[in-house]
Amino acid sequence: MALFRRHGEADPEGTRMTLGEHLEELRGCVARSLIALVAACLLCIWPAKYLLELIARPVVLALRRHEQPDSFLATGPVESLLVYIKVVLIFGLILSAPYILHQLWSFVAKGLYRRERQWVRRLVPTSVGLFLAGVAFMYLFALVLSLNFLVGFSGWLPLPSAKPTALERMLLRTPRAVTVPTQPSVGEAPKVPLLDGDPQDPPAGAIWVNMPDAKLKVRWPGETYSVQLQRDDRRALITTHFRIGEYLSFVLVLTIAFGLAFQMPLVVIFLARTGIVPVETLRKYRKVVIVVVIFIAGLLAPPDLLSHLTLTAPMLLLFEIGLFLAARGERRAAAEEEAQ
Repeated sequence: MALFRRHGEADPEGTRMTLGEHLEELRGCVARSLIALVAACLLCIWPAKYLLELIARPVVLALRRHEQPDSFLATGPVESLLVYIKVVLIFGLILSAPYILHQLWSFVAKGLYRRERQWVRRLVPTSVGLFLAGVAFMYLFALVLSLNFLVGFSGWLPLPSAKPTALERMLLRTPRAVTVPTQPSVGEAPKVPLLDGDPQDPPAGAIWVNMPDAKLKVRWPGETYSVQLQRDDRRALITTHFRIGEYLSFVLVLTIAFGLAFQMPLVVIFLARTGIVPVETLRKYRKVVIVVVIFIAGLLAPPDLLSHLTLTAPMLLLFEIGLFLAARGERRAAAEEEAQ
């Protein structure tokens, strides 16, 4: 397919762009996109603290669901600073996505005929909407489902019984358990209230259990302290404790992957409309396309099975939608030619 100047003549064959001119145009698009990304990141610096709370919410819900510590680890002296940089980058990418997609489609349009060029530019709003829909699908569905699977996997590895045998007690020199005769009976032991939430303005010294959070809480003057509780019969061999930097990288990869994956209908329509790959060819090699989609999803998604599946399924569905719309567009164009 020929690559033409933007302000060419009616006959595009007389105004081809050279390879050097096309590379220069590509460099300009990349430079403008990077400037837009930097500007969007600067706008996200101040609210980064609140944006981090938004990103961390799904993993906190998953950790509490499986009674794991709902906090992150920072294993390096500068990791907390890098956290803010990654948060700013994630939301800067989302904020600048409309302009970046506009630059991408504008670059593609420069290689088309004038009529096709106008049609491609009309795809930009739809492309932006699909990108944002992909990000929303990732955050509201795929991320929660994936984290619930990953955190819950550690629960499948139960903590082994650690009650020593007589031989083990002798080898380990374990002291015998001493029973204190003055201990109160179970009925006389103090009872801690089990609540569905934290009480309002509890007095100092109050103790309660927040059942949804699975935490034992104690009220001090002006402050509340808590301890994460775990069921004895569900204590896992592995405690899930994510590094904050790795988790944000995980979210960043998913944001890009789902945003790009949801462009599938437009890619199919573009290939069919420009004649690069006709609809009949896409239908004929549908099985090959499915294999390619699975391969691309494997490259974009993080290396866990559930993230791969939650990305592959929408891509295949969107491919079929794009194929349907492309076929309908071809029938409409054929009908218009017959009418003329």
